[in-house]
Amino acid sequence: MPDKLEGQVAVITGGGRGIGQAIAVALAGEGATVVVSSRNKAELDWTVAEAKGLGVDALAVVADASDRLQAHRPVEEALAQFGRVDIVVPNVGGVAGMHSSLEGGNDGFEATLLLNLTAAWWTIQSAMPAMRSQRYGRIVTIGSTEALRANDGGPPGYVAAKHGLVGLTKQLAQDCGPLGITANCICPGWTNTRMVDFKKTAEHMGITEAEARAYATDRAALGCIMDPEDIAAMALMLVSPEGARITGQAISVDGGYRL
Repeated sequence: MPDKLEGQVAVITGGGRGIGQAIAVALAGEGATVVVSSRNKAELDWTVAEAKGLGVDALAVVADASDRLQAHRPVEEALAQFGRVDIVVPNVGGVAGMHSSLEGGNDGFEATLLLNLTAAWWTIQSAMPAMRSQRYGRIVTIGSTEALRANDGGPPGYVAAKHGLVGLTKQLAQDCGPLGITANCICPGWTNTRMVDFKKTAEHMGITEAEARAYATDRAALGCIMDPEDIAAMALMLVSPEGARITGQAISVDGGYRL
C-alpha cells in the first residue's frame, strides 16, 4: 500500500525542533519529501537525517522567516529542487520582544506580530502560484490556545497575532477552496518544547516551577501537557486524503484546555 503523501513536497518553517520537527518527520513517514527551514543549520540537519532515514528526500534551508526576502527562500528552494510544493506549514512563532497591555512596548508588539502572522503570510504567498497552477494545496498554520481566547498576562501582540492567524486561515480557505486548496489552523495547548519554559513562567507569575506546571495541567480536561507528536498527528491528518474535506477550521489539540 503506497504512503499517503507519496510524490508530495512539504515545506515546514521552524522545522529544526519542536512542533515543526515533529510535523516534518510525521509527513516524511508517509512518503512526503520535506523541506525544512530555520536559522539553525545543526537542528535542520538532524531533521533532514531523520526524514532521509525514513526513505524520502529532504532539504534544509537556512532562512529567517521574519525577514521578507528570506521568508520566500524555503519555497523557492523546494520548487528549484523538486519542482512542486503541495503542503505548506508556516510553523515559526513565539514572543519576539517584551510588551504588555499596561506598560506598552511598541517594538516588541510589532516584532511579535510579524513573527507570528506576517511571516506566515509571506511563506504561504510564496507557495500560492505553484498551488494555484496545480490546483491542489494543503496549508496548515500553527496557532495556539491564545488564538481562541485571551490569557492571564499574555503578551497582547502574541494573542492578537494568533487570533489574526485564525482569520487569515479562514479567508485563505474561502478564497482558495475552488482551486482545491485547503487551509486549517491547529491550536496547540501547552506543549513540551523549548518555547514552553515553566521556570520562566513561574518567575513571571510569582509562583514555583511545580505550581506553574500544575497551572497548565489542571486547566486541561485530560490533565496533560502536549507532546510535539500530538500536534504532528493532527497536521498529518489534515494534509492526508482523510482531511480533504476539512477546511477553514481552527482545531484545538490541547487536552481540553479551559473548556
